[in-house]
Amino acid sequence: MRKYILFFCLLLAFAGGFTFTVHASAANQEMPPLVRIGLIREFANRESISIPTARIQVGHEENGVFIPLQLLESAVGFVARVNAEGQVTLHAGNQLAFTFTRQCSEPQIREAGGGVIGLGTSTYRGIIALRPANRLLTAINIICPEEYLFGVIPAEMPPNWHMQALMAQAVASRSYLFSRSLEGPHAHQGFNLCDTTCCQVYRGAGHEHANTTHAVNATRGVMVFHEGRVISAVYFSSSGGATDNSENAWVEARPYLRSVNEIGEHNPFQWTRTFTWAELTTLLQAANVNIGTATGVAATQIAASGWIRELTIFGTAGQHRLTGEGINGFFSPSAGGRLASRNFHILEAMPQLPTVWVYDGRQIVSAPLSAFQGLDAHESPTAMHMAYVYDGTTTRRIHATPQQATGGAGVTFAGSGRGHGVGMSQHGAEGMARLGFTYRQILMHYYTGVEVR
Repeated sequence: MRKYILFFCLLLAFAGGFTFTVHASAANQEMPPLVRIGLIREFANRESISIPTARIQVGHEENGVFIPLQLLESAVGFVARVNAEGQVTLHAGNQLAFTFTRQCSEPQIREAGGGVIGLGTSTYRGIIALRPANRLLTAINIICPEEYLFGVIPAEMPPNWHMQALMAQAVASRSYLFSRSLEGPHAHQGFNLCDTTCCQVYRGAGHEHANTTHAVNATRGVMVFHEGRVISAVYFSSSGGATDNSENAWVEARPYLRSVNEIGEHNPFQWTRTFTWAELTTLLQAANVNIGTATGVAATQIAASGWIRELTIFGTAGQHRLTGEGINGFFSPSAGGRLASRNFHILEAMPQLPTVWVYDGRQIVSAPLSAFQGLDAHESPTAMHMAYVYDGTTTRRIHATPQQATGGAGVTFAGSGRGHGVGMSQHGAEGMARLGFTYRQILMHYYTGVEVR
């Protein structure tokens, strides 16, 4: 399959016509030869799009094949617009250079010599489709998957990080590209993925780096599989100690997205955010939640990983519960935006230690954990602040229950990590790579029960 991908890349650059596939194949679990990336970060619903490239070939899509129409040259480049009849037009300076007729199912352009093509201040490999709607244009980059990854990896991970971490990122991003294409979240818009954090960040040819390009080439075609199917290899920046289960962040529990402890996370992110009760009240109003004035906050469900599953805001006229990634999103309208992660505790809420039951062979004794004593390393009695339970398979920590934070000027969250917390921690991958782990070992640590091939 990898030879075919390379073959199609060459066709994309040099041939007069090529085919493309919008959706990946669920049956054979192989990457399509070309993918469509919506450039919505800068080029969505624009009245005009600047094309600074001097020589371009214009064409259109017909039954999945690029049909070349004309070669255009202009020292000042071109500007794409939509005319009153809904046709895409190209202008060189003040002159109309080309009009795509209504018979053109999809107007497309590429650099005449097979090189990169400019849009605004960015450059892209492959072909640019210009999709008109309501006198506005959206640009779509049609590109070989491996070359697409050239523009993804340096946007998602620092290019000067360890090569094994970069290779792990390349495989995760390739797997995510495939699985996300199957899900088809942007199918109604005519592309597989977008170029923002909604999918994964893509910055085109102008942001490529030799290190990340090597990581892509060194893992060419390699993806992560669970029970024979490519996984949705989600990833995030930093966990601060442990990743989280997928159902705690979103809805679906996926067997390969289970919580794991970090082995040696590199430079984990630490953060604090403070909100006054007035600011929380404003956020409630922005979310159309009417519980009066905010008076308190509590973490009412905490996952075994330590990440918050449910946050409750109390008001003078009721309470409002936030769950999963809705917790971070609730704070988006604030000056500092979303919370960095759900891995936090509330400083003003003193933890209430859990009640535990101990069977001594004759009777069951029940008391708060603080009432029990254990022996330290020197066999001296010491207070107990942490307890674990073994269910015959795994050992889980019993977490304290934070009380409601009330009073004072407001509430402060103190947290670790950045991102949704599910899948591969990028800072964790870097830490593992520095400790000598390979990219395959990194991926198999963060994604449970998988194959890397």
